Amino acid sequence: MSVPMHATVVMLSQILFSLVLGWVIGYERYFRGRASGTQVYCLVSMASCAVTVFAGYPTLWYAGTSQVTSADPTHIVGNILTGIGFLGAGIIVQSGTTVRGLTTAASVWATSAVGMMVGVGFYEVAVGLTVLFLVSMILITRAEGRLPARSAIVVTVRYQSGYVVDGAAIVKRLAARGLDLQANSASIHFEDGSYTLHFIIYVKSTAYNEVLSHLSREVGALPYVKSFDIAQSSRA
Repeated sequence: MSVPMHATVVMLSQILFSLVLGWVIGYERYFRGRASGTQVYCLVSMASCAVTVFAGYPTLWYAGTSQVTSADPTHIVGNILTGIGFLGAGIIVQSGTTVRGLTTAASVWATSAVGMMVGVGFYEVAVGLTVLFLVSMILITRAEGRLPARSAIVVTVRYQSGYVVDGAAIVKRLAARGLDLQANSASIHFEDGSYTLHFIIYVKSTAYNEVLSHLSREVGALPYVKSFDIAQSSRA
């Protein structure tokens, strides 16, 4: 007994809707230049929906041969998701403001939903879910490149010995150039008689290269700057 077409359509429609809503939430974070990309939100939303959806069709489990009272797969769903979650957490690596592995960890966790779909015999839904996963990880990323968003730029400036950092003047200078300083991101470190300033600014993604070049020239021309680092805070 295969899953009826109308049930497959209903389940895939619900999963597709969860993809859309997950993307809406993820794009808000992407637009603001936060760490996790929209793919993470899409994958988690769809996988959670898929696991919830298949639990609503117990009479169709295992080609309609399931005895729900003695073989209910929902009893082990929580254990599977928790175990895979720990596996995915080990993939995430953070180095300073750069976070890597979020999308890979989410895809590992979400793939468990595909395996569970196949396990209970929902083959068409499993294939559709896989296709939607690929759409969220490949096509959505390309489409977002044409949408407005912001990129985070991490700036570290090391000053000459004896120079006292004027934080207010720096913020004023950034504002005059239309650069948005991330709240509470500025920090000052003092060691061996010299200061190091660290802060994060947001710029439009389309203007990233222009701003990066401009900052490099301007900061490098300051006579009291010993060295500096400018880099994009990357997603994963």
